[in-house]
Amino acid sequence: MKKLKILIIADEVWNDDIHGNNVLGNWFNGFEAEFAEIYCSPGSPKNKCCENYFQLTDLMMVKSVIGKRAGRRFQISVPEMYNKSKAHLAEQMPTSFYRFMKSITGNGLRVLRDLIWLTGRYDKSALQKFINDFNPDVVFCPRLLTPKLLRLERTIMGMTNAPFVAFTADDEASLMQVSYSPVYWIRRLLFRRAFGKHVKIYKHYFTFSEEQATDYSREYGVPTSTLFKSGSFDGEFISKPNNIPFKLVYAGRLYCNRWKTLAAVGNAIREINKNGQRMILDIYTQEKIEQKHVKALAPDLHVHLMGKVSPSELIDIYKQADIALHVESFDKKYRLATRVSFSTKIIDLMRSSCAILAICWEEHNGLQYLKKQDAAFCVSEYSAILPLLENVNKYPELIEEYRQKAWDCGKRNHNKPLIQKQIKDVFKKVIMSAEKNNKYMSK
Repeated sequence: MKKLKILIIADEVWNDDIHGNNVLGNWFNGFEAEFAEIYCSPGSPKNKCCENYFQLTDLMMVKSVIGKRAGRRFQISVPEMYNKSKAHLAEQMPTSFYRFMKSITGNGLRVLRDLIWLTGRYDKSALQKFINDFNPDVVFCPRLLTPKLLRLERTIMGMTNAPFVAFTADDEASLMQVSYSPVYWIRRLLFRRAFGKHVKIYKHYFTFSEEQATDYSREYGVPTSTLFKSGSFDGEFISKPNNIPFKLVYAGRLYCNRWKTLAAVGNAIREINKNGQRMILDIYTQEKIEQKHVKALAPDLHVHLMGKVSPSELIDIYKQADIALHVESFDKKYRLATRVSFSTKIIDLMRSSCAILAICWEEHNGLQYLKKQDAAFCVSEYSAILPLLENVNKYPELIEEYRQKAWDCGKRNHNKPLIQKQIKDVFKKVIMSAEKNNKYMSK
């Protein structure tokens, strides 16, 4: 039986080292298929699945306006991906230019970047040959849809009869956002209009959010379902004793004002520790810790700023901890921006051997999921943090109970064979439907 051929269209290079939470490696390691990727960023791939690539970058698109058309095809074996001497196969963006493009965050400059990708010229003959040579059975588009990817997907749609399946982890086009920039809203409205037409090319749409999946299905008539990150939940749950004092751990970024939520946790812990140290909070982050973070988090005997650790070190840190935190911002702008998100870290926390404490806006997708599954301590306002931690302090057996509930949820809903079967079943369904349609059209 021939292997399934999956063509991936993505914004970022498939590099499991750079993008540690990349769902591509999580979903497709061990997946019976052959892969090719078309991606829109600088850098070399590094994964165990895909050896065929077509690269487009900002710099290529800038040059293509008046010079050589954009596109770079290359092939690299899995062993070669771990050999730095092969890095020349992909374009490594000049540091200064790459830094400049990454810094384009203002709305006016985002429009400029959109225009570059909408007016730049693809090397269509090279792109067509790449697609013809690979001959995909299905085209998979895991991304936040943007103007540049909208154009690229439509271009590729005209080059293959393979069905398209999309995945998004973000709010792509809704109007539930906060911005005081007229440019932002003009851009958003124009994109939303284009999105409504474009979404019809997909035969199935995966999302992290049940609410978003329902909205897309109702508004655009496309089949949808939720798809989450998988984890390894083999064997049985293993219990462990609580620390004295209880150890809470947060590992992640401080952006979108998550540091404010962590500061509220720190304040609650200090209150509990007035009559003796009962809890401590360790915060691990790869980000530069600014003075405002230090001032708000107030490191002391109760809160420790630990800096950066590797993924393997983090596994051991969780093993020595009692409660792992998942937090989001309560500021309106960031509440809406992350409303339908589902941090892939949540699945990692389910198998971390810790109980999970989720502190998010009540309509946040991740919090709603954990609450529905009863897989975590869930808090939806600052004022509820202290009472919950006081209750845990009073009844420490709750920690063990929610360790097991987190593990059971992961094993029930996120075991890797289960998630891979879900993906495979959708791919097979849309491929069979496309084959029937192509036969009908050819008569």
